[in-house]
Amino acid sequence: MCTIGGVLIFGDRLDRDRAKRIEEVLRMIIVKGEERGRDSFGIVALDKNGELNVFKSRDRPSIAVSRMPSIINENTVAVIFNNRAEPTTEYVRAKTEDDIQPMIGEHVVVAHNGTIANDKDLETKFNLTRRSRIDTAILPPLLERLWDGSLNGLRDALINHVIGSYALAIMDTHRPGRVWFVTNFKPLYMAWYSDLKALFFASLDDYLIDDQGRPIWDTPAIRRVEPYTAMEVGVDGTWSTVSLRREEQGRRRVLVIASGGLDSTTAATYLLRQGYDVTLLHFNYGHRAETQEDRAVRRIVEFLGVPLLEINMDFFRVVRHSPLLGDGEINRIDRGREGAEFAHEWVPARNFVFIALATAIAEAYGFDYIATGINLEEAGAYPDNEMEFIRLLNKVMPYAVGPNKHVELIMPVGHLVKHEIVRLGLETGAPLHLTWSCYDNGEKHCGRCGPCYMRRWAFKINGVRDPVEYDLPSEAEEEFWRGTRLYEAPKKISR
Repeated sequence: MCTIGGVLIFGDRLDRDRAKRIEEVLRMIIVKGEERGRDSFGIVALDKNGELNVFKSRDRPSIAVSRMPSIINENTVAVIFNNRAEPTTEYVRAKTEDDIQPMIGEHVVVAHNGTIANDKDLETKFNLTRRSRIDTAILPPLLERLWDGSLNGLRDALINHVIGSYALAIMDTHRPGRVWFVTNFKPLYMAWYSDLKALFFASLDDYLIDDQGRPIWDTPAIRRVEPYTAMEVGVDGTWSTVSLRREEQGRRRVLVIASGGLDSTTAATYLLRQGYDVTLLHFNYGHRAETQEDRAVRRIVEFLGVPLLEINMDFFRVVRHSPLLGDGEINRIDRGREGAEFAHEWVPARNFVFIALATAIAEAYGFDYIATGINLEEAGAYPDNEMEFIRLLNKVMPYAVGPNKHVELIMPVGHLVKHEIVRLGLETGAPLHLTWSCYDNGEKHCGRCGPCYMRRWAFKINGVRDPVEYDLPSEAEEEFWRGTRLYEAPKKISR
């Protein structure tokens, strides 16, 4: 909707040169942020005595800032601005300064990116007087009425009363030298310029640096204000945050994306042992081993005593371009070693698609977590098994689900290689004897594809004979498993 931004200035003495350089960076941020708002521009500077310096214009920000007098002087401690993208629902033909953000109350100043849907209800409920019909104008009088000055008080005032979307930058003339940031799903980033002793902030990280090609030692440290967070930062070095999420005690419902293989089965069993309320989610997507995987998942569900959600989909019949989907042959070079170390059987964006579908199901049916069998071993060949993949998806998850919803991706075996996964499965009593790992759909595991190769060696490293059968010569099998002990099938989990 808008760009909001500004700066909090640290240090006891702000000389003319530093003030000039800080203002140059601030003007850069304003101009770069014009892409998110061109309908008006406003900026408010707060000095250490609680006095305000205000400039507002109906021009687009790049024009307005070229006409703006110097906004920072030796007493300035904080500045906030807004490049407004005027929503259709908030359109004002003849704007006055009161219709241009930041909105100024008796002592609270607010820059807002987003939409307040219940501004009229708030006005009536609390008998508030605002200076503009624009929704953001309700925030200064609302906070002046409800906010006790604490960070928790700010959180409570917003989550208990305000309906809508927001990233807020707030100043208070009664408490100069402090800035408050509050976001739900609207973005906000901070950048620390150590040479200027100044904390700049803006709606996107790209606005906070003039040259992405700078060497790392000459680049400001940039950090995101986490979604659904309130933060207070002071020039005295204090820094605190609180969550805006309403945590429900004891909620640990997890949807485990399950193939029927070692990794997801061990992950599900581990989570079950940790006290999670587990449901398995299985996709039949037209792949080679569909029949055996489906059979395995059903047996695993019965063993664990958990619910199963099963989705039959033909999407990947359109995608194709993978040996697992019938295009090409399974790699069996060197009895599976090469197949285990390179993504010969890559299915385009499979995990990405599965996680997207699981996210929709989790949000709709109230699951708190989605778990996968992503692991460190297969991350060596498959990019969508890399821990970073899940970590980055969690960064965007607040924007993938509805307002005030929370779904988190977890990877119980993400940090483990295959023999460690087998060990964890043995320790937790996972039904490894019921799992299917092979790329083929035969009555026995082929023993020569990449997953079979890794599986066999993972069990052997643990000194345990794999309980599944392989389509390999019996003499070779006896020789391979010599010195290992027999697998002891665990007891069915009773709930």
